[in-house]
Amino acid sequence: MCDNLNDESLKGHFIKFSFNSIGLIDSVTYMGSEDIILQSLWSFVGLHENYLNSLTSRFEKGIIPNVVEFLSENWAIALYHEWFGDFCLRMRNSIQGLRDVQAILEQAFESTKNGDGITREQFRELRKLLDAKTVKMIEDETLEFIKVNMNHLPMYYVPGEEFA
Repeated sequence: MCDNLNDESLKGHFIKFSFNSIGLIDSVTYMGSEDIILQSLWSFVGLHENYLNSLTSRFEKGIIPNVVEFLSENWAIALYHEWFGDFCLRMRNSIQGLRDVQAILEQAFESTKNGDGITREQFRELRKLLDAKTVKMIEDETLEFIKVNMNHLPMYYVPGEEFA
């Protein structure tokens, strides 16, 4: 939660992200005088906090004093791209059937049979089980998304594209 909303002048903003036990964004609440695009905030719901550059841990460490400014920085521009949601859906569909991902999903399911969810620590441990080929595929697809949309995302560095 970030709150710099002035009660008297109503200038500034209040923004609150609610996360579930594994770091998925459940809700976003915003009040403020600054113009925002609501669709951009809605698009965060369902994403993991890692898409937001480890927002919770950085905020808790005091690295991020203003969440709205942080989410307005160049690194976050891809999150607002009109095709970013499609990219995430394609990636999810691409990896769901992979053997290592299936094994991780089965372990996660087994861990939740007692009715409790998995913790962020358990989630981090499960992520370590991803095959290196799967991680490489995700990285390659992410770079491809940036390359294809470079006209809208010129602030991103793409290795090997320096002189293209």
